[in-house]
Amino acid sequence: MAFHDARRLNAADVCIVGAGAAGITLAREIAGHGSRVALVESGDFEFRHRAQALYLGENIGLANYSTARSRLRMFGGSTTRWSGQCRPLDPIDFEEREGIAHSGWPFSRDELEPHYRRAQRICNLGPYDYSPSPWRSAEAGALQLDDACLETRIYQFSFPRDFGQFYRAELGSDSNIDVYLNANVIDIEVDEHAGHVTGLRIATFNDRNIRFTATTYVLACGGIENARLLLASNRVASTGIGNQHDLVGRFFMDHPYFLSGHYQPARPEYDRSIYVIEDYARVGGEQKFNAAMSLNEQTLRRERLNACAVFFVRRPLYKTLPEYFSPGGKSFIHLIDVLRHHELPDQHLCHHARNIVSGFRDVGCLLGRQLANVARPRPALALQAVLEATPNPDSRVTLGERKDRFGMPRVQVDWRLNARDKLGLRRLIATMRAEFTRLKLGSLIENHSEGDTGWPNSMAGGRHHMGTTRMHADERRGVVDSNCRVHGCANLYVAGSSVFPTGGYANPTLTIVALAIRLADHIK
Repeated sequence: MAFHDARRLNAADVCIVGAGAAGITLAREIAGHGSRVALVESGDFEFRHRAQALYLGENIGLANYSTARSRLRMFGGSTTRWSGQCRPLDPIDFEEREGIAHSGWPFSRDELEPHYRRAQRICNLGPYDYSPSPWRSAEAGALQLDDACLETRIYQFSFPRDFGQFYRAELGSDSNIDVYLNANVIDIEVDEHAGHVTGLRIATFNDRNIRFTATTYVLACGGIENARLLLASNRVASTGIGNQHDLVGRFFMDHPYFLSGHYQPARPEYDRSIYVIEDYARVGGEQKFNAAMSLNEQTLRRERLNACAVFFVRRPLYKTLPEYFSPGGKSFIHLIDVLRHHELPDQHLCHHARNIVSGFRDVGCLLGRQLANVARPRPALALQAVLEATPNPDSRVTLGERKDRFGMPRVQVDWRLNARDKLGLRRLIATMRAEFTRLKLGSLIENHSEGDTGWPNSMAGGRHHMGTTRMHADERRGVVDSNCRVHGCANLYVAGSSVFPTGGYANPTLTIVALAIRLADHIK
C-alpha cells in the first residue's frame, strides 16, 4: 500500500513536499527511474478545513488578497479547483528585456521545449500545437482579425484536470512511491553550515512529531508556502534557508485579471468565435480550447511593454457593469462565494461587512440586476484581460507575528504591481479598439472605474503565485540556480512557479509541469 497517514515513515532517496501538479509530476518521473520516493502532503484526499486553516495569513497589499482562499491544501493541490487553461510561456518571456528590470531566465524557451511536449501529455491536453491556423479552421466563426496588428494566442483546456484524482490509482500502485497524507512539514533541518539538509520535522493533527530523512529534498508547496517554509526554518540560518541575500519571498507575482467591459458585436455571427469562453463549467469536456488577442513581440520589445492578453467570456451583462465591481458589490459577491463553497472566511470579514453597509446602494442595484437577469437573461461578451506583472522586489511574502496550530509563523502577503505595468493593457485595448472600428466588427464598451489604488476596480489576482524563490545563476540575484537547487544547500531543490523569474501572461501550470519534468531528469 503506497498511501499512509503519517503514522509510519520510511526513509527515501527523494522526499517531495507537496502533492500538487509539481509534486505529483516529480514523484511519477523520479519513481519511474527506480528511485524510492516519498510524497509528503499536508492535506487529505478530501478538502478539510483543519488543513486549509494552516494557510490563513494576512494581506497587506493589493486586492484584499486572501491567503487561504487562493490555494488548496489537499491531495492534488490547486488542480482540484482549476479551469485547466494551459499555454506555454512565449519565447520573449525567457529573455532579459530592455525596460523590464529583473527580467530574464537562465535559459531560453528552446531549453524547455522538449519538456513542454512531455508536459502536454501529463496535463491531458490535445496536440502540442499552439499556432492559430489549425484551431481557426476547426471553429473560426466569422470574427477574423488582422494578425499583423493583433496576434492570436491559443490556450488549451486540460481534461480531466484534477491531478489528485487522475493520478491517484497510479501513485497508489507504484511500489517505489510512498504518499504520506496529513503530514505537515514545519521545519527543514540543516547541518551547522546550512549547506546540507539533514531531515524534516513533521507534525500531524493527532499531535505527533516525526523526523523524516532522505537523500534529496524538493519543496513543491506553491509560491507562498515554499517561501514560508524556507523563511521559518531559521534555527541555524537566522534569516532562513537560502535567504543569505534577502531574496526569499521577494518578487512575489500574480497575474492581475480585469473585466474591462464588454463587446457588442456589429453582426450576430460575430457573437461566437474562438475568442469566446462560453462557460467555465464546461471547458475541457465540451470546449477544448480558446483564443486570445495580444500584441506581437516586436511591439513589446520596441515599446518596452509588458505583455497582456484579452479574450471574451460569456456572462450576464450585470457582471460587467461598475456596481458589480464596486467595493460593496465585490464584498457581497465574495461572501456569497465563501458560503457557496463552504470555505473559511478570511481576516477581512469585518472589512467586507463594512463595504456592504457603506455601499448599500450599489449592492441594492446589483441585487436588482440579478433578479432582472433571472426573469430576462441578458448575456454579454465580457472583456477578460490578463496582464503580465513585471518583477518587483518590494512585492513579497514575509512571516507575520501570528502562528498556526503547529507553531509556524503565518504569512503576510504584500502584493504590489509596478505602475508601468498598466501600459501593456492600455496599449492592447487601444489597438483592439482601433482594429474593431477599422474592420467594423462592433464596439468595445469599456469600464473605466478605478479604486483608491489607481487600478481598475475589477482587478483580481489569478491565484498564480510566482517568483518568491526566483531562479538565477547568480546567488545574489536568485534563490535557486538554473537546476532549481537552492543556492548554498547541496541537496535541497524547489519546484513550481515560485522559481519563475518572470511570469508572462499565460497560466503557469503547463510550465510548472515542464519544469518539474526537467528537475526530475536532473535529479535522476
